[in-house]
Parts: sequence; structure tokens; C-alpha cells
Amino acid sequence: MKSIQIRARTVAEAIRLALQELGKDRDEVAIEVLEQGGGEDEALVRVTSVDDDDDAGLPAAAAEPAASAARSTRGRAVAPGDLEVIARRVLEELLQHMDISGFVTAVRSTVPDQRGEPEETITLHVEGVDEDAMGLMIGRRGDTLRSIQFMVNLIVQRQVHRWPQITVDVGNYRQRRQESIEALARRMAERVRQTGRPLMLEPMGGYERRIVHLVLRADASVYTESSGEGEERKVIIYPSRTAG
Repeated sequence: MKSIQIRARTVAEAIRLALQELGKDRDEVAIEVLEQGGGEDEALVRVTSVDDDDDAGLPAAAAEPAASAARSTRGRAVAPGDLEVIARRVLEELLQHMDISGFVTAVRSTVPDQRGEPEETITLHVEGVDEDAMGLMIGRRGDTLRSIQFMVNLIVQRQVHRWPQITVDVGNYRQRRQESIEALARRMAERVRQTGRPLMLEPMGGYERRIVHLVLRADASVYTESSGEGEERKVIIYPSRTAG
């Protein structure tokens, strides 16, 4: 787990430089905007690596710095209803620029963050789009959807002066993908138990690798590790060292 602070002309540029230095993608970090910047002043961000298995065996106290960064509420207070309205309007405008017809609903909920800590998030559900538009929004392995989500968070934070926790979903893709990965993880874990041999999964993004680690964390018969770099990073499921 590593945290760095970067100054740059804009928040987006500072985040890009931090990701480049950490060698992480947007799904593997917690972002805290320390200074908004503007005019002659540079923006300052703190980016903390919260990769899928960096803290697999650590106590909760060791994960608290990253969790605190993710929950940061620096900047002026924004009423919950206002934040939802702002986020919805930002996504609606992006969809218009993409020439996609649909409507957006905002749902506020509390979900576990990357460390399992409770975190309040807003999920923007895009509905009423056809299959072609849905495929365009999701992209390969959900890459386009993650980019749209990052852009929404970036634009909203400029208005509320803190990094929001906004998730974008279309056609319930994220829920279906999560259920699919959980089922895959359990099937592969069963195969590892039967054969006693490690098994490597296909390359996945940080969000998807975390699903595998979390769903198998309570299974004492196996353990998981991530291997590889960048887009080729993948999860390996091993038989437990104490098995047998």
C-alpha cells in the first residue's frame, strides 16, 4: 500500500501523473483532492494504492489510512440531494454528447469499500437505452463504463470541491458481472480443492480481481494472490498451505 501527493495544472493531470507513478489504474486507488487549483495555483491530489490483495493478511488498522482517504469530505458541505442532482445532470449531459438516449436515476446506498469499510455511494443507473448503446457504454471488459464513471466523478468534484463516490451502471451490468465473477471464483476454487494444484484466472481489472479475493477470503481451503502487470494482471488461486 503506497500513497503519494502530486501537484499539476489540473486535478485530472495530477491524477494521471499519480497513476503513472504508482503503476496503477483508476480501480486500484483512492483519490483525495487536497487543493482544487485554478488560475495560477496548481491542483494537489493524494492518491493511495488500494490494490486488490495489498492488505490481504493485514489487520483492519493497517488499512485505515486508505479508507480514511476514500471517505474524505474535504471542501464545502453539499446536501445529499444536491449531490445526486449534480451527478445525474453531469451524466445526462455526457450521454447527450455520446448521442445516447436514456434516462438516469440516482440511488444512494452504503456499501463496503475496497477495505470492507462502510462507504456512502451514489449509483447512477442508466435505463431505457437499446442494446447497441448499452454495448457502446460498457466497452471491452467494462473499460468504457469505467472511463465514463471516472469522468463523472472528475466533473462533479470540480463543483463540490471533494472527490465524490459515484458509480455508473447500465442495464445492471455491474451486478450481473459481479455475480458472474463470484460464481467463477467459487467454481475455480472447487477445482483447486479437487486437484490440489494452483489455477490462474484470465486477466481482470482491479475491481474484478477484488471480487475474487473477497469472495474467497473466508474459504480456508484456498488463498489468492495477484500476478502480472497492467492489463495482464490476474488472480491465481492456490490450495491452502495447511490443507491436507
